[in-house]
Amino acid sequence: MALARWWRNLASCALAACALTGTTGCNLAAVPYFLFCMEDPKHQAEIQKIAAPNKKDERKVVLLTYHRLDLRPEFANCDRELTHSVERHIKQLAEVNKEKITLVHQRKIEDYKTTHPDWKDEELADIGKHFGADWVIYLEVNSLGLYEQGSGGTLYRGKADMTISLVDVKNPDDSRPPQAFTCSYPRESRIQMTSADKSPSEFRQMFMDYLGRRVSWKFTAHPTRDDFYAD
Repeated sequence: MALARWWRNLASCALAACALTGTTGCNLAAVPYFLFCMEDPKHQAEIQKIAAPNKKDERKVVLLTYHRLDLRPEFANCDRELTHSVERHIKQLAEVNKEKITLVHQRKIEDYKTTHPDWKDEELADIGKHFGADWVIYLEVNSLGLYEQGSGGTLYRGKADMTISLVDVKNPDDSRPPQAFTCSYPRESRIQMTSADKSPSEFRQMFMDYLGRRVSWKFTAHPTRDDFYAD
């Protein structure tokens, strides 16, 4: 319904633009020009935009993910899977928004973690400086789940509880405080029985993709229409 209202508003704007030309009539054939040349409405970054104010300038980002050791077995290695999902969605949105954002290759970050086993005790800004980055995104996964609580494993419902930090490497004291983040997938009206066609691994993949998409919205703008189709 909201999307339909948006299209109606666009059509109204196009017709109004015709009226503002000062002519006695309106060429309706020109309406599609206004409809398709207008930029999609967007929600701005929910925490902070990581792209440079000048879109010609590039920003380099380190993406770190850490998960608690007591996560359920089905989420083993979820840190890497989540990292790749977030990275992919940030790159997609940066391309749409015409922003120059470069994420440090995850292989380099994993090598750093291996050679620095106490990396979690380091200052995030210092890790960012090691890679010559402008920002460090740090995702701490507190808990993940695949099933609706109380359903006895009969209903798929992904749930995530995380803490998200964004550190300005050059000015760490100006960084915003860590933000708690929780989400569920899919929305309640779309919960699926586990006896449906999707296997747990397939549903997990869909959930992790959704989670990566939602996290990417914290750092760059996304089209408002994505709110309706994300889950």
